[in-house]
Amino acid sequence: MNDLVAAVRSLRRAPGHAIACLLTLGLGIGAVTAIFSVVNGVLLKPLPYRAPDRLFVMFEQSAAVGFRLPAYLNFLDYRANAKSFEGMGYLLGRSGTLRTSQGIVNFANAAASDGFFHVLGATPMLGRMLGPDDERPGAAPAAVLTYGFWRRQFAGDPAVLGRALDTGDGSYTIVGVLPPGAGYPSWAEVYTSLSAGAPLPAMARRDVHVDGAMLARLRPGVDSAAAVRELALLSRRLAESYPAENAGFTGAIRPMLAAVTGGGTGTPLVLLLAATALLLIMACVNVTSLALARVTQRTREMALRTALGAGRGRLARQLIVESLVLSGLGAGLGLMLAAWLVGLLSASGGGNLLATGVANAVPRLEEIRLDARVFGVALGVTLLAGFGAGLIPAISGSRPELSGMLQQAGPRGGAGRSGGRLRRVLIGMQAGLALALLVSAALLANSFWRVTRVDRGFDSDGLLTVHVFPGSRFQAPDSDVASLYRRLAERVGTVPGVRSVGLINHLPMAGSWNGTRLGIDGAPPGQGEELTVGLRVANQSYLEAMRIPLLKGRWFTESEMTHSGAGQVVINRALAERYWPGKDPLGHRVSFFKSAAGRADFGQPVDATVVGVVGDVRQFGLELPSDAAIYLPYTVNPWGHMFLTVRAAVDPGSLREPVRRALLAEEPDLVVTELGTMNEVVSGSLAPREFLTLLVGVFAAAALALATIGLYGVLSRLVRAREREIGIRRAIGADGPAILQLVLREGMTAVVAGSVAGVAAALLVGRALASQLFGVTPADLPTYLAALGLLYAVAFLACYLPARRAAGIDPTVALASD
Repeated sequence: MNDLVAAVRSLRRAPGHAIACLLTLGLGIGAVTAIFSVVNGVLLKPLPYRAPDRLFVMFEQSAAVGFRLPAYLNFLDYRANAKSFEGMGYLLGRSGTLRTSQGIVNFANAAASDGFFHVLGATPMLGRMLGPDDERPGAAPAAVLTYGFWRRQFAGDPAVLGRALDTGDGSYTIVGVLPPGAGYPSWAEVYTSLSAGAPLPAMARRDVHVDGAMLARLRPGVDSAAAVRELALLSRRLAESYPAENAGFTGAIRPMLAAVTGGGTGTPLVLLLAATALLLIMACVNVTSLALARVTQRTREMALRTALGAGRGRLARQLIVESLVLSGLGAGLGLMLAAWLVGLLSASGGGNLLATGVANAVPRLEEIRLDARVFGVALGVTLLAGFGAGLIPAISGSRPELSGMLQQAGPRGGAGRSGGRLRRVLIGMQAGLALALLVSAALLANSFWRVTRVDRGFDSDGLLTVHVFPGSRFQAPDSDVASLYRRLAERVGTVPGVRSVGLINHLPMAGSWNGTRLGIDGAPPGQGEELTVGLRVANQSYLEAMRIPLLKGRWFTESEMTHSGAGQVVINRALAERYWPGKDPLGHRVSFFKSAAGRADFGQPVDATVVGVVGDVRQFGLELPSDAAIYLPYTVNPWGHMFLTVRAAVDPGSLREPVRRALLAEEPDLVVTELGTMNEVVSGSLAPREFLTLLVGVFAAAALALATIGLYGVLSRLVRAREREIGIRRAIGADGPAILQLVLREGMTAVVAGSVAGVAAALLVGRALASQLFGVTPADLPTYLAALGLLYAVAFLACYLPARRAAGIDPTVALASD
C-alpha cells in the first residue's frame, strides 16, 4: 500500500508525463481489446449447435467447374448410403413476400428437408424446431424464423408463436424462433418444410444445382478423413450410374465454422490483431522511453533514497508499481475505447464505410462483445504492458552505484552516459515497428488503388440500380412475369432524367450468379464436353444502359424480346477466348438449359446460335476474373426477380424516389429493394478491402505518431538534462550548428539503425499479407522507399525541434544554473 501511495504521489508531481503515458497505454490496450473481441466472437467462440466440431457443410467439386451444391436426388443417395454420418440435411432457397405495415417486403425462404434441424443441432430461443410431424406430406405448414427476421419484421415480439405468416405462396404457422447466430446459410430468414409443400422442379433433376445448402453430421468417433474417402467412393458410384450429370465430381465436406466465417475471414482478422499487438508494443516502448528519460532526471532522487538506506529491490519495486498504476489507469481508458469500438463494429446499418465494411467482411457480428474471455485478455495485456513498460526503467533506476549517481546528478539530474545506448535501442525499436506498420499500410493502400483501377467492363457513373420482386400473383410457374418486367422498364423510362432502362437477372458485382451447363457443337477436340457458364437474361436496352462494349456481331433487337428470340444468344469475350481461341464464334451453335427456379419450363433445353460477342464485366468483384457467360432475351427464360439498370441524364441519386414511385404506380404489390447507384454497388464490393486498409492505416499512423512523440519527448528531456554539458561545449567554442548536428545525430542514428531491422520485419509482415495484396508484391521497392521517406521525414522533424532548442542554449545561463 505504501508503494501504491508513493507511486500516485510521484505521478502527481509529473502530470504531463502521467497523462502522456496514460493516453499512450490506453490507445494500445483499447485497440488490442477491441480487435481481440472480434477475433473471439468470429473465430474462437463455438457455434451455437450441438457438437459443432462434427457438423460439416457438404458440396461437390471438380477440377473443371469448381464447387456446386449436390442435386437433391444426389443428396438422397448420399444420405441413404453414407455410413460415416449420423445424418444429412438439405434445403433449397426460395423467394417469399410478406405484407407489413411498411409495405410488401421480400424475404429468403429456406425449404428444409426432413431431419435438417436434427442435423443442424440448434436449440430454439422460442417455441420449437420443425420436426417429423411438420415434415410429413399434407402436414399443416409451419415456419421457424431466424432471430434477425423476427427482430426486423415482428419487433422481437415473444407472442409471435402461433401467428400466421402469409408468404405469398401460402400461409404458415410460426412455431419457433432461432437464437442469434444460429441461422444457416446466412441468407436464410424463414425455414419451412421441403416435403410438406408442393415439390419444386429442382427436386426431380440431377443436373440442377440451385441456391441451397447441404449439411452432414459425423458419427461420434469417425474421422473426417475417413468420411471424405467414403464420399469419394459414393461419388464414383454416382458418376457410373449417372455419368452425364456426375462425371468428374467428388463429394467433399468443409467444417461448419469455416463455412460460416467464409474461410478467408480468419487471415484479415489475425493480421489486424497482429497490427494492434505491434501498436501495443509501440506504446510500451514509448512509455519505457519516457519513463527511462524521467528516471534519468530523477537520478539525484534515487541517489538520495539509496543514501538513506533504500535497497535496489525497494527502488525497483517502486518504479514497477508506478508503471502498473499507469497501465491500470490506461486499461480503464482502453476498455472504454474498446467498448465504443465494439459497439461501432457490431452496429448494423449506417451506410458508412465502417458499417458496410464490417457487414461485408465480418460474419457472426452478433457474437462480438466484451465478455469474460475478452476481459481476461485485457487484464493480461494490462499486466504485461505494466511490467513491460516498467521493467527497464526499474532496472536502470535501481542501480546501487551511489557515488556514480551523485557525481552524474546535478540539481536537475543528469543524462549520464550509461543510459545513452539503451535510449538509442528504444528509439530504434519504435522506428522499426513503425516502419513495419507503415509498409503494411502502404502495401494495402497500393493494392486498393490498383483494384480501383481495374477495368469494370461497364460505366458505373450516372447509373441507378434497383432490385424488384413481383407480387404473389406473378409467382405461379406459368405466369406472364416477362410482360410485367417490360411494363416496369417502360414506366421507369418515362421518368424525367432517365435515358435508358436495362433489365438483367444478375447485376455485376452484386454477389449473385446463376449457371447453366453449356454444350458446344463443333468445338475443337477436348472442348466439346458440357461446360458450366454464367447465364444472364437481359432486355434490348441493357447494353446501352450499362455501356458494355459490343465487340462482334450484334445485340438483341426489340422484336427478339419475344419467344422468337429463343434461337439467339450473345456471349462474352471470356467465353469466346476460352472455347474459340483465335476464331470467330459467330454462327456457332450452343445448347443450354433454362434455369429460372420455380418456372414451369425449368430445365428445358434450348438450342441457339451465337449472334454477338460483348465485353467482359466483373461479376464477382474487381479482384476476380470475369466468368464465361451467355446472354439471352429475358422473355425466353423469365426470372423470378430482376434488376433494373437506369442510365440517368442527371444525378442518379436524385432519381431514387421518382423511380420507386413509378414502379409502385405500375405494380402496387411489387417489392422494391436495393435502390441505389451503381457506384454504391462497386463501393460496397470494395468495402471489406477498404475497411482493412483503413484500419491498418490508422494503426500505422498511430504507430508513427507514437514514435514521433516518443522521439521528441526523449530528445527534449535529454537536451534539458544535458544543458550544463551543452553550455560547456558552447563555452569552449562549439557553435549553434555543431550543437544542432550533435542532437540530430543522436536521434537520427537510432532511427536509421532501427529502420534496418524494420525493413526485415516489414518483409515478414508483407509475406503474411500476400493473400490480401493485388498487383503488388510483398517486397515492392517503391512502397518501401515511400515508407522509409515518410519515416525519416517525420523523425527528422521530431529531432529538429529539440536540436534547435539545444542550439539556442546560452552558455552563461546554463552554467550559472548549475
